[in-house]
Amino acid sequence: MMSTMMLLRTTRNNEFAMAFCTCYKKYCTAGDEYTKNLVHPYRRIHPWKSENEFVNDLLKNVIYNADGIVAINKPYGIPIHNKRLYDESSSKICHKIVNPVNYSVHDVLPHLAKELDVPALIPSMGSEKYMTGIYIFGINDNVCQQLEKARRRFHTHKFRKYWAITTRVSNEIKGNYNLAMILQKSSLGIKKPIIITKWSNNAVKKDEVQILNINYKVISNSTHNLSSLIEIEASTRKWHSIRLFASTMLYSPILGDNYHGSRVQNIMGTWIKVNPFAESCWDMPHISKELLQLLDIKKNQQEIIPAHIHLRNIHLISFGKEKKDISLEAPLIHPFDWTCRQLMFKNIPELNNDNMEDEVKVVM
Repeated sequence: MMSTMMLLRTTRNNEFAMAFCTCYKKYCTAGDEYTKNLVHPYRRIHPWKSENEFVNDLLKNVIYNADGIVAINKPYGIPIHNKRLYDESSSKICHKIVNPVNYSVHDVLPHLAKELDVPALIPSMGSEKYMTGIYIFGINDNVCQQLEKARRRFHTHKFRKYWAITTRVSNEIKGNYNLAMILQKSSLGIKKPIIITKWSNNAVKKDEVQILNINYKVISNSTHNLSSLIEIEASTRKWHSIRLFASTMLYSPILGDNYHGSRVQNIMGTWIKVNPFAESCWDMPHISKELLQLLDIKKNQQEIIPAHIHLRNIHLISFGKEKKDISLEAPLIHPFDWTCRQLMFKNIPELNNDNMEDEVKVVM
């Protein structure tokens, strides 16, 4: 029975991959009138033609260079470390970037350090591969030790603010949550994280649960109230906790989240949580046709929608020997900013509609 279930699961994954390939071919075919003359912004997330272009783009996105710290506004879909250090087989299924580049920030660190006139750039903390936003480097080991102390000191506090775009409007405008996460195991031995509201101190001591403290608020709702721009301040991002929280606690999955986006589903007009091991959790998340229309995306092109998470702010309190408070903020960048304009979110100072780019550019 177990081998049969595992075979079905493997078949399911293969079907997912085949379905994606079919959709991708349809999306890029020269005969499709939509893609024949237009390039959708989600198809030009990685616009660089060379590593030099990539370096120059990173230099333009340096947001802090002082106190032994260099912080950049990291682009979407770019890892910090070399990709060969990781097994990304699951990520490749959940995230699709059209025409991706094959290099990492690590590959260009020597060039970046030279251009910034610093002795070295040592990765410390910040945004993950499939999000945009702040990433911090130390210029020497001493600074990195101070950054590590900051990480440990505020591990249980909420010193990082993420902005995210959801696939529907949340039922709550704001909230403060004291939660925890555990790994739940299926009969086949597969583990998935779930959020719990009750746990024991003994379980914490045994490291059986991961504490998750969250502040949450809605910044703006989209035109026609189809989506929300939200701010989440989280104590940890383990197990994609921000995505998990948005999906299973707010019932508003993050746009482009193919990890946890199908953990809640619309059943006869009511949104409910489903068993994390149900076959339907492998389906693409539901996005309303009205929201897809605003994004100029067809339903069979949904796989190319990037995960809309942006590490907006990191606040370092009493950093270093001078006990300096440092607040870093990363402006919205592509493709997050384009989506915000399409959905007409308000209360975003850096997005000046008078100077906005063309929504879809013509291929020349």
